[in-house]
Amino acid sequence: MSRRASFALLAALTACGARQPVPTPEANPPASSSSAVEVVATSRPAPASPSLRLPAEVRPTGYGVELTVDPATPVFQGVVDMDLEVKEATDALWLHGRHLTVREATLTVDGASEVLTLVKGKEDFLGFVPVRPLKPGAAHLRIVYEGELSERETTGAFRAKDDGAWYAYTQFEPVGARRVFPCFDEPSFKVPWQLTFHVPAGNVAVTNTPLVNEEPRASGGTTFRFARTQPLPSYLIAFGVGPFDFLEAQPSGEKAVRTRIVTPRGRAVEGTYAAKVTPEILAHLERYFGMPFPYEKLDVLAVPLFGGAMEHPGLVTFNAGSLLAKPGEDSVRRQRGFYNTQMHELAHQWFGDLVTMAWWDDLWLNESFATWATPRMVESAQPTWDAPIERVRGRSYALSTDSLVTARRIRQPIQKVDDILGAFDGITYGKGAAVLNMVEGWLGRDVFQRGVQRHMRAHAHGNATAKDFLDALSAEAGQDVSGVLGSFLDQGGAPLVTTRLDCSGKVPVVRLSQSRFLPLGSSGDAKQEWKVPLCVRYGSGKVSGRACTVLQGESAELLLPEAKTCPTWVMPNADGAGYYRTALDTQMLGRLLSTESRHLSRAERVALLGDVQALVNAGAMPAADALGLLPGLAGEQDRQVFQASLDLLGVLRPSLLSDARQADRQRFLRDTYGARARALGFTPRANEDEETRLLRPVLLELAGEQGADPRLVAEAKQLAQQWLADGKAIAPELVRTTLGIATAHGDAALHGKLMTAMRSEKERRKREHLISALSGFREPELVGENLKLLLDTSVDLREVGSLLFSAGQDVRSRDVAYAFVKENYDALAARLPEERQGALVWAAASYCDPVHRQEAAAFFTERMERAPGGTRALAQALERMDLCIAFKAAQGSSVESFLASPKKVPARPGR
Repeated sequence: MSRRASFALLAALTACGARQPVPTPEANPPASSSSAVEVVATSRPAPASPSLRLPAEVRPTGYGVELTVDPATPVFQGVVDMDLEVKEATDALWLHGRHLTVREATLTVDGASEVLTLVKGKEDFLGFVPVRPLKPGAAHLRIVYEGELSERETTGAFRAKDDGAWYAYTQFEPVGARRVFPCFDEPSFKVPWQLTFHVPAGNVAVTNTPLVNEEPRASGGTTFRFARTQPLPSYLIAFGVGPFDFLEAQPSGEKAVRTRIVTPRGRAVEGTYAAKVTPEILAHLERYFGMPFPYEKLDVLAVPLFGGAMEHPGLVTFNAGSLLAKPGEDSVRRQRGFYNTQMHELAHQWFGDLVTMAWWDDLWLNESFATWATPRMVESAQPTWDAPIERVRGRSYALSTDSLVTARRIRQPIQKVDDILGAFDGITYGKGAAVLNMVEGWLGRDVFQRGVQRHMRAHAHGNATAKDFLDALSAEAGQDVSGVLGSFLDQGGAPLVTTRLDCSGKVPVVRLSQSRFLPLGSSGDAKQEWKVPLCVRYGSGKVSGRACTVLQGESAELLLPEAKTCPTWVMPNADGAGYYRTALDTQMLGRLLSTESRHLSRAERVALLGDVQALVNAGAMPAADALGLLPGLAGEQDRQVFQASLDLLGVLRPSLLSDARQADRQRFLRDTYGARARALGFTPRANEDEETRLLRPVLLELAGEQGADPRLVAEAKQLAQQWLADGKAIAPELVRTTLGIATAHGDAALHGKLMTAMRSEKERRKREHLISALSGFREPELVGENLKLLLDTSVDLREVGSLLFSAGQDVRSRDVAYAFVKENYDALAARLPEERQGALVWAAASYCDPVHRQEAAAFFTERMERAPGGTRALAQALERMDLCIAFKAAQGSSVESFLASPKKVPARPGR
């Protein structure tokens, strides 16, 4: 391959992400005819650049990619060969490319080759212009180029060190492939790929498919050639290069595909749990989808500095801390977290990989389904893990996000790249999953499963749209489901269903009405309607019943013909399965929260507590009445119900309180949760059940870190000192909790020890613990020392960025964090990954007063327009500030009166 240094023009011309202005080819002809890519004279005007999407005249039919990657250097070399189908005559070939330096571009048609002129397009577009317009037919394009292995980003291709060795990784979803290949970087371009890697000695390469051959290079190092993929879009291609180790798992699935955990050198044993459970997870999914795993092998790759996981076919990537754990240092929480996330990623092998959305407006077909599938499959695979109740809690969080007028729709039109980046949010994941769960309950599990399987069979290895899925589901259901699902997919917000029991007639009836749920201070319009599948449960004494309907229009009646007498209780969201908030009359709500609560299922109790919080946020219930429930729930033995009750503490968040009441809040938390936390202590018992192990850190954080319980704080500080000395004094599952308590009430001496340890620590997991511990300090001077790390070029910002955001969310440290951002905004934006720049606005988002709100709008508005996703991030931050200000004005006195005398407030609503 040719990479001639004499090519002066196009060696400098990069994609839209170029760091310096690029002259046009016409203004800078090549110095001589020996240039690597010749600029061909033409009288035709420069072709018009596309915007957002590539034109339809040309599409790829396959790629061959050859990459030379040395993780120890920041640049890689590439050659991409793509077979093209020219569908309509065109005067230019347009591709995506970003931060790529093109060296050669050659087009071959009918055996004749020509060198192309490169033109700079808008945004991330690269244009290649032939001498004469292309005619319909087949063509072949070869591009020789260079790209970067970033130490700033965790998208595209990036590199990181682990125990002194360099590794290269990728993350392409949604628009990162264009940073590594000139390509058609849209999900509808789904074609086979073949990848080859040249890597230094001591390194290996992994990608989506099995290795075909491995051979030494004459110049040193090794060439790895991999099998051709099934048809895939660019965002699902992935690779890793480095001195990896491999842990073989049992072959997975009906086809017994090879399954491995891929780790940094010397850490293979840390993948033991992942190797154990991955085959069983895949088996559950194969049974549900009714077809075998669609790909040839399954590697699971540990990636440091990466948030979450990614479902690449054959090469699932995982945050290393989520995937790996040293023997003897694992925890129930990590194992369950991995299991659930792996279920999500492997569900994508069907929904997303085998069948891919045609465009990003249907991202929900990927992420909503994988999020829905996780508890659905875990429910049968691990029945003691309470997956159905976790699902109800997830629904409550989605409803909270959906209460914002700035919230997206599930199926949001895509008008710019920012809209693609913004689609990966709690609406697409959480709301979409909750709506699917509601629809599954409405149609029945068997019908829904048959619809899913029909959809998979019809579109395997292709693309699909929302209409395709709705058609499949309607065919199996024998009715049109688009009206119900469409009413949730294509509009933002969530219903508030108001219910009133009426026993004045011969048959008891529940009178229903709907509007949009809006919190205090919202600028939204409540006049909004959905088609809502809902079921109510009701009863009197030991007798209970169930009635269901689809609420259409503003109001309706639901008869209870099986009720022999007037019910003493009505639960308006049976099993917590409906995606809506509920509002009952005060008397009925009081019964459900007290005397009749024994009739509710655990999921219904969790759902009801979420609705109580919503009623407080809407101003329909005094905050003090909701807070009065907490002492009675403090001893709740059901962990799920107990943790759901803690969401009510959002009413008691410090930003709502005067300085005089902050100590009262701490006292309330100590008094309410301290005894139980102290009884559990910092030392797990032998043969302790998993529920207790999961509950302990929650209680310790409440009473110790937030409540400043003196005994817990003193013990945490002592354990922190011992752990710094020996690394073993704290139980593995409690390291972050214990250090968090110690640092929240820590001094400069402890801060200094942690900072020194962090700077010298090489082992990544312990380093992560140390950084997390540093984020707990709240003394302004110590927070300032933490924030200096964000500008310290000897520290990887991808590791320490959390220090800023944790400081910004706490009333004790937010002033320091906000001032730091204002003073150093440009420097921070230059160091942060591009897609994280918009998050800088959250340094101000915890303020709850008009002055800071106005100041934040003035400071961030212009800056956020330049940050990817920044405009929407600012809009949501400002809306949350507006809601907080309104809530504080309406409910602040109720909150403070409760804190002044919590025992005098009724334990349940009575107004």
